[in-house]
Amino acid sequence: MKSPSEPSVQPPQTPNLVIEENTSTDETSSSEIEKEKPEIKVSSAPLPPAASKIPPRGPPIYSAFSPSRKRFILAIATISGFFGPFAANIYLPALPVLQKEFHVSVTAINATVTVFMAVLAIGPLFWSSQSDWKGRRPLYIISLAIYIIANILLAVVPSKYAALIVLRIVQAFGGSAVVSLGAGTVADVTEVKKRAAAMSIFLLGPQLAPSIGPVIGGIFAAKTSYRWIFGFLAITGFCLWVIIVFMFPETLRSRVGNGAVYTGKGIFILPPALFTKQVPESMRGPPSPSPSLIGYWRLFRYPPIGIVSFNSAMLFSSYFAIAVHLPVALEKTYHWSTLAVGFAYLAMGIAMIIGSLCSGHFSDWRRARAVKASPTGDVDPEHRLVDQIWGVVICASGVLLFGWFVNYAIHPAAVLVAMFLTGFGMTWVFIATTAFLTECVKQQAAGAFALGNLLRNPGAAIAAVVIEPLITKMGVGWCFTGLAIMDLVLVGSAVIILNIKCPGWRKERNAKMAAAAKAKKTP
Repeated sequence: MKSPSEPSVQPPQTPNLVIEENTSTDETSSSEIEKEKPEIKVSSAPLPPAASKIPPRGPPIYSAFSPSRKRFILAIATISGFFGPFAANIYLPALPVLQKEFHVSVTAINATVTVFMAVLAIGPLFWSSQSDWKGRRPLYIISLAIYIIANILLAVVPSKYAALIVLRIVQAFGGSAVVSLGAGTVADVTEVKKRAAAMSIFLLGPQLAPSIGPVIGGIFAAKTSYRWIFGFLAITGFCLWVIIVFMFPETLRSRVGNGAVYTGKGIFILPPALFTKQVPESMRGPPSPSPSLIGYWRLFRYPPIGIVSFNSAMLFSSYFAIAVHLPVALEKTYHWSTLAVGFAYLAMGIAMIIGSLCSGHFSDWRRARAVKASPTGDVDPEHRLVDQIWGVVICASGVLLFGWFVNYAIHPAAVLVAMFLTGFGMTWVFIATTAFLTECVKQQAAGAFALGNLLRNPGAAIAAVVIEPLITKMGVGWCFTGLAIMDLVLVGSAVIILNIKCPGWRKERNAKMAAAAKAKKTP
């Protein structure tokens, strides 16, 4: 008879995992038996072939949304991102009509464009900070409601200039949210290795608006009342708002984690609620910092964000300079009609579609190769920035060619090709920049995107003011040559600096954040 301390001998037919209760009573009292816990003994016999093939459990999936649900989320984010810039550009062909309707000067009516662009630049800072903290869904619903109400009022109020200014400000404030919200949404549901491709699809919305807006606005201004421009915006905005209220889920990771809370539920959200209940803390993503102006300033002072903001502003200013001068060039040099000029903007729109899709997939492909080559499987965010240099060269080439093609009245097809190159190169840079920003500051993706675009609209406003005086003094060829050189030298140099200095800046920031977190935990 064996002692309780002796090991148990397993018979040959014992399964791989055996759970036994040691109930021997030879040398153990009954009271000891009651206190003794069951003894778990695991056989050392080899696992059968079927069991040995069971893979180890990996980390939780990044997003629990089904592929079709993720495509739906991306589609709604893309359409939403279209509306803010669309409201800015659909309005432009109606400026002469509005000037007569409101009995004001050209300068006064252009001021309605200036205030809209200013609010469109600053507004995302407010919306993105709240979305990184309170959630994406409530901000979509509230901002679009403001946008719809402003458009309804613009369509029906009497022709008072003061009312036009105020309502354009409100319209811009409501429409400014959706671009930064969309960038944060894409980062919520798309893992890093596929993020550039997803961002390239999302940015189709904001990038197509400057091309499609003038065409539709010109048709409304020429064929109907200018009020139908705002009526059209209100109707389409309301359709999108209804879809978001009843079908669009919350995606903020610090609120719903990877979205597993929606698993097994239908696509409709019934009853619709403004806020979504937080999942247990163990299922949430890292919390986002509370919004504050000081926090934004600190984020903007982080050199990579400040530099990419400058890069975006420079390239977008060159693009906008072409967009502003294009009607003058095509009407005076090539004698095109106003309607034909509106369709000419489609060249840049097509370029942005192709550039966006190509850049996103190329950037993800290069990152996948870098992951395979890395011993640890990790790739730094600044790896995305290498792709920018090709876009800078293509964009600067398009700006240069546009100036001289117009200067020598080369065939208009050549002008359209130059516009295509400008739009393609600019979009190539923007995709790499956006993917980098969402990886660089993961918990503040929407805020980082808003800061990355902070200087873009003010830069465009400045370009619109100075381009014609510069062309008058320098000539169209030399004026756009100067812009091309600035793009190539300033933006190109900034890209090189980012690639060299970014790793050190990132390590320094991470060390500061770790020290700050440790100080908070210390009583």
